[in-house]
Amino acid sequence: MLVTAAVTGGLTSFGQQYLPHELRSLANASGTWFAVVMGALVVARPRPVLAIILGVVGLIVMNEAYGVVSRWRGFYYGGSLSSMWNQIALLVGPVAGIAATWLWSPRPILVAVGASAPAAVLIGEGLFGLTIVSDTTSPVFWTIELAAGIGVVVVTAVTRLRSIPAIGVLVGASALGAALFYVVYSSL
Repeated sequence: MLVTAAVTGGLTSFGQQYLPHELRSLANASGTWFAVVMGALVVARPRPVLAIILGVVGLIVMNEAYGVVSRWRGFYYGGSLSSMWNQIALLVGPVAGIAATWLWSPRPILVAVGASAPAAVLIGEGLFGLTIVSDTTSPVFWTIELAAGIGVVVVTAVTRLRSIPAIGVLVGASALGAALFYVVYSSL
């Protein structure tokens, strides 16, 4: 899981330079990093406490790997272990960790809340990209990210949730989380 985080963080530096303009935001999106860490945790299936710790450490490893590779390539990166992104990892990492464990739960409400985490980040950041940074970035990636977040909601509702209350929790938590993400991210 940590190797995946380190490789993704390091590749981000290259992606910012070499991806086509339409997809360049992929390498500068928190939704991508959140999805990678949470996806790696879903595959690894650690117990909840370890998943929470790995969520934090995974995001910090990604950020530090990005910094190391960027500096190695001759680009300035002013981040340090106390950088804003590492501080955000302390808040967001536990969400990725516990949400990943809840996706394996036999309880539909936990599955709904677990799936709402990546959906909220992807939808919230997609909307952020289409509205706040639309003058300087291509709308293509942000549209894909927004669609991916909606896709998480639809796929989870259809394949894992069969009750109206659980689907309501999924939709409500995703919408609330996306709105919260948008407001907080816009203030950074």
